[in-house]
Amino acid sequence: MVRLIRQGVYYMDGKLVKESEAFMTSDKRESAEKNTVTYRILSAHTKEMGQSAALKPDAVLLSCETDVLRTLDFVGMKEFSVPTYLFETFFDGDFLRSAAQKWGGVYVPDNLAESGAFACGQVARSGQLLFASEKFSCGALGAMTLRMEEGDLLRLYTKGTVDLSRRGLLAVYLKGKLRKGVGPTDVALSVLQALKKAGNFAEGKYLEVFGAGVGGLSMDCRTALDRALKHAGILSSVWICDDRTREYFETHLRGEDFKPLAPVQPAYYDGAVTVDLSDIEPMIAVGGKILTVKDMIEHPAEGYTKDGRAFLGAATVDPPYATYETVAEMAEILRDKQIGGETACCVLQSSKPVTLALAENGYLGVLLRAGVDYNEVVFAQIDAGDADDGWDHGLCLDARTIAATVANGGYLTSALGLDYPKRIKKYKFDPAPCQSRVLDALGRAQSGAPLAYDDEIRPLPTFPPLPEDLELSVGGEEGDFAVLIDNPEEYGWSQAVGDRVRGAKAALSRNFPEKLRTHLIDWGILPLTYGKFEFREGDVLTLEKIASTVREGEERILGTVAGKRRSKDLVLELGPLSAKERNILLAGGKNNLMRKA
Repeated sequence: MVRLIRQGVYYMDGKLVKESEAFMTSDKRESAEKNTVTYRILSAHTKEMGQSAALKPDAVLLSCETDVLRTLDFVGMKEFSVPTYLFETFFDGDFLRSAAQKWGGVYVPDNLAESGAFACGQVARSGQLLFASEKFSCGALGAMTLRMEEGDLLRLYTKGTVDLSRRGLLAVYLKGKLRKGVGPTDVALSVLQALKKAGNFAEGKYLEVFGAGVGGLSMDCRTALDRALKHAGILSSVWICDDRTREYFETHLRGEDFKPLAPVQPAYYDGAVTVDLSDIEPMIAVGGKILTVKDMIEHPAEGYTKDGRAFLGAATVDPPYATYETVAEMAEILRDKQIGGETACCVLQSSKPVTLALAENGYLGVLLRAGVDYNEVVFAQIDAGDADDGWDHGLCLDARTIAATVANGGYLTSALGLDYPKRIKKYKFDPAPCQSRVLDALGRAQSGAPLAYDDEIRPLPTFPPLPEDLELSVGGEEGDFAVLIDNPEEYGWSQAVGDRVRGAKAALSRNFPEKLRTHLIDWGILPLTYGKFEFREGDVLTLEKIASTVREGEERILGTVAGKRRSKDLVLELGPLSAKERNILLAGGKNNLMRKA
């Protein structure tokens, strides 16, 4: 059972007490706010703790961030100011390896480890703050992870800190014990179901997980649950660190990275989620709804039936949830069974060390004999979690239920109470697969070394300053053009970089969210809004005295639009600009100013 407390709570005398019943004075509340693990970690990494904080992390983990690295090269950065781990994706390996060598970072090749698994196993430590370019978490190890967009990462490397406004903090209090056949995805779906009914109660907040139920959860279960909870739209999470956490660090040959973490009583939180693990059932997300597997079996969703029964085809267990314990438990469920007929199951590797341990302990052989495709992608109708897309796509359920289902020919089957040995062989971490392939150049920057640019990843050009007059092709792709943005929420930092490189001088839209407007200005692209007029691709937009207009702080720009059989004068809105923003636009972009500085 999951229960929400939608008011302030105190953790005191080993239990949660509503603020209305705690009778604490305002000064005691202020003191109690500082007793949380979250506050202590953030305050240890910030210059100030008012309504905003200037944060500096212990390390940064980057994937698919070639634009950030190209920008850093353009402005002449000498070395990484924060320990940085670069994870290869697609075909950027040579470029990332050269970046690690040039600026003193760590390069992790593709297919060696999923970035989150590598971070938990070999980077994160208790009390640490990490920045990452993708949304994952090492909160179960006592390390807070914040996802940063490209502009924030650039500010970190050039300014040294990133400003973050104060956010709410929720306690997640666990009690009870999971039953056999119930896994972390079931817990996460139960929590998400409750949060969804409450109107995304946890969105944009921090989570702090503690309670008597934590001690009964293995570290694999904790890390998987922690990462699944990110689908609630949270900012970050952190768990208490106990003897099981210590054992995890010792297993990974990093015992010195452990330190005990727990809230000091009384500790104040803005709200709470209480979870009785003993009541959690196998769950399933289907078509945007979350329900129990039992309900799905009794009332199958449309499109997921065969012979009148709930039927599921191919299944994939994604890396964040393919922990050693989970995959070993799947193997026990599938031991001496055969997947066949109209179903298939794929388990994607979380890391080479996990694969090695599964092989040495015999579990990989059991999976292969059962017909599981290990690290070979199949169509994922069923999904044991997803890295970014949330729970509203296709189906999602726990890996244990997946194993029970594919063992039953694809007919949905609950793993609750299933007869299989839950006790598995102990995991032994072997660093050899990583040691042989990871390039660790931390603290050994070769600033004079070039980056390995190629036809796909090219150096950024020098952008010209804003001219006095502009003649722009609307919707063009090369040369001087104005990009037409119909869906501003879908247009991000990387698109701005690409368009600027190809020659974009302005962007046209009905409106610009503040963050997008900042991205465009940073890259020297004029963010221009317009009213009822309908632009057509191929129109020519002429802007006269635009540099003078920006320099003088004018918010409106008079332009002329010419197209097939039409010509019209048009008033465009540039909006209010700070002195700093005017200088950026006049210089042709923030990069030019940083390079000059």
